[in-house]
Amino acid sequence: MYDLTDKIVLVTGAGGKRGLGRAIAKRLAMDRADIVVVDKHAVLPQDESEGWSGINSVVDEIQGIGRQALGLTCDITNSQQVNQMVNEAIAKFSRIDILVNNAGIHINRNIEEFSDEIWMSQLDVNLNGTFFCARAVARNMINRGQGGRIINIGSFRSKAGAVGETAYCASKFGVVGLTQCLALELASHNILVNAVCPALTDTDINLDMFDNISSRDDISAQEARNRVNEHVAAEIPLGRLGTPRDVANLVAFLASDEADFITGQSINVNGGLFTAI
Repeated sequence: MYDLTDKIVLVTGAGGKRGLGRAIAKRLAMDRADIVVVDKHAVLPQDESEGWSGINSVVDEIQGIGRQALGLTCDITNSQQVNQMVNEAIAKFSRIDILVNNAGIHINRNIEEFSDEIWMSQLDVNLNGTFFCARAVARNMINRGQGGRIINIGSFRSKAGAVGETAYCASKFGVVGLTQCLALELASHNILVNAVCPALTDTDINLDMFDNISSRDDISAQEARNRVNEHVAAEIPLGRLGTPRDVANLVAFLASDEADFITGQSINVNGGLFTAI
């Protein structure tokens, strides 16, 4: 474990029951940080029927660990909402030491099926939203003069394209470029900026893909999920999918003092799927 005692961490996209954000928030709370839990919806639609209370459930889990937590709803594609959300977090905790830009969406379509809305929605959430949150938090960090950490969640699709992934790849490639530029610009303020690039993990971000396969092949969504996960796991040298915990562990390291000389990097968490990029 790392020592993040009394650090204030803001994690976006953290309300999902099976998401990376929940795992990251809980891991950093275990490292003794206090957490601002942010999501667009108080409860995500896919979790409502399971008795999961979204950001409130994550807040309860963090408080159960013995740390303070604040749950906020925010559409990160709206810069005014982002500024308000960051102001609310600062009003509660007086500062933000670490930002984890985790919120993201993934819609799989071939080019002939891409609508303007599908294209823009992925750029808006994955890239614009990451920028809006980084800008708002960086302003506070610069004004405080105490440094900080910004950790962006990219993807293995930040580094290699794929069929049907045009908008997702464009947005996630952009996250890597944004990470590099912010790291250079903010280095003089001792604000370290890095990205984590996971391979496919067993979360709900690919529900759109699973639904498409389910409709196309006349199988259940769970069968489609299993088929995709098994296919990807077979291509990974370590022989399994990544887990939210795998990603949370790297985020915790980058948030810690152990990573004081690391900035501008986009680090793979992929079981050996890529080794040279």
